[in-house]
Amino acid sequence: MKKLFIAIATLMVSMTVWAQETITVSVVFNGTTATVSIPESASQYVSCASGEASHVELVQSENVGEDTSGEIIYTLSGSSDDGGFKLEGKYKATIELNNLTLTNAQGAALNIQDGKRIKIEVKKGTENSLADAKNSDTKGCIHCEGHLEFKKTGTLNIVGNNSHAVYSKEYLQIAKPTINITKAKKDGFHCKQYFWMEDACNVTISGVGDDGIQVEVVEDEAITGQLPDHEDGDTDENSGNFYQDNGTLTISDCGGKVIKADGKVVINGGTHNYDETAISEDNFTAGISPLRNNTTTGEAAYDLNGHQLKGQKKGVTIIKNGNETKKVIVK
Repeated sequence: MKKLFIAIATLMVSMTVWAQETITVSVVFNGTTATVSIPESASQYVSCASGEASHVELVQSENVGEDTSGEIIYTLSGSSDDGGFKLEGKYKATIELNNLTLTNAQGAALNIQDGKRIKIEVKKGTENSLADAKNSDTKGCIHCEGHLEFKKTGTLNIVGNNSHAVYSKEYLQIAKPTINITKAKKDGFHCKQYFWMEDACNVTISGVGDDGIQVEVVEDEAITGQLPDHEDGDTDENSGNFYQDNGTLTISDCGGKVIKADGKVVINGGTHNYDETAISEDNFTAGISPLRNNTTTGEAAYDLNGHQLKGQKKGVTIIKNGNETKKVIVK
C-alpha cells in the first residue's frame, strides 16, 4: 500500500510539472530534410510520423488537454524549397515562426488538421515566407481546420498558388504582425464565422484572383449577428462579419471584391488603403457612435471611422435614419 501511495504522489508531481512547464517541439528545415526535436516531457503527447523527411507530419495525442492544463508550442525555423508542416490533433496549439522559409511542392506549407484554437506567433524581428503547390488538395497555403489567431510582431510573406493564401474553417484574428500576401489564385484570406483585425497589425494583399478577404457563415447555420462593441465571444460566432478595429489594411489588384462578407463589414478604426467602392455592398455598415440626427431630415451622415459629417462627401458615406443604416457611394 505504501508503494502505491508513492507511485500516485510521483504521478501527481509529474502532472504538476507539465502544467507549469512550457513544452516546445522544435522543427528545423534544411533542404530535403528536417530535424524534429520532441522533449521527453512531451513524448507521450506528440509523435512524428515523417522521420527526417522535409514533409513533416506530427500527431498530437488526444490526451493533451485531458491529462494536462497546458498546450504545446511548435517552433518552425530553417529553409526548404520542397517541404511542409502538417499537424493533426484535437487540442489547441501554438505554432511559432522563427525565420522560416518554406515552399511545399506537394501541398500546403502549413496544414493544420485540428479543429481547435491555433495560434501562429510570428516571432519579433524575424521574416518568414510560405508558398504552396499548384496542385494542393488543401484550401490554402496556410490551411487550418480550427480558429486561427496571428500574434507577435514579425513579418510573414505568403503566396497561395493553389487556392486561398490563408484559409480558416472558423474565425480568424490578426494582432500585431506584418502579413504580406503577394499572390493567391482565389482569396487572400478566406474564413468562416468572422474576421477581426484587433491590434496594430499591418496587412497587405495584392495579386489575388478573387476577393481580398472573404468571410462566410458556416453552411446550414443562421447568421447570429454582431456584438455592439466587438470582442471575442460565442455570441459572435457565425456572424459572417468583418471587423477592423485597428491596424493598417492595404488591398489592391483583386479579381473580386476587396472585402466580401455574408454578414456585415464593420470598420471601427485603423487605416484603410483600398477602393471603398469595391466592398461587398449589400451588407455594409460602420462602427457608429450614438446618433445626433438632423432635426429636419431625420438623417445623420458618418464617415468610415464613425465621425459625424455635415453632409455626404465623395467616396463612401454612412447614412443613419432612425433604425435604418445604408451606405451611399458618391463619385
